[in-house]
Amino acid sequence: MATTSLPDTKLLTFFSEAKQRVTPAPFTKAEILTFPEVKTWLTKGYELETFENKLSPKDAHQIILLVVLARPEAA
Repeated sequence: MATTSLPDTKLLTFFSEAKQRVTPAPFTKAEILTFPEVKTWLTKGYELETFENKLSPKDAHQIILLVVLARPEAA
């Protein structure tokens, strides 16, 4: 895939296991960087811009992780 056809930013969403009945631990930056889909986008030249852990409104035992990856601006 040519880099000109890649978006400037990529939003990824991940969900923790919902079967747990304990308060879930938020995902860390180190964990996020090991996710296969994140690694794929990093190899395409993207960088981790931001991430946010949110509790699911439907299940307080599940975390929804929002990850924003961005292509660095050309200098």
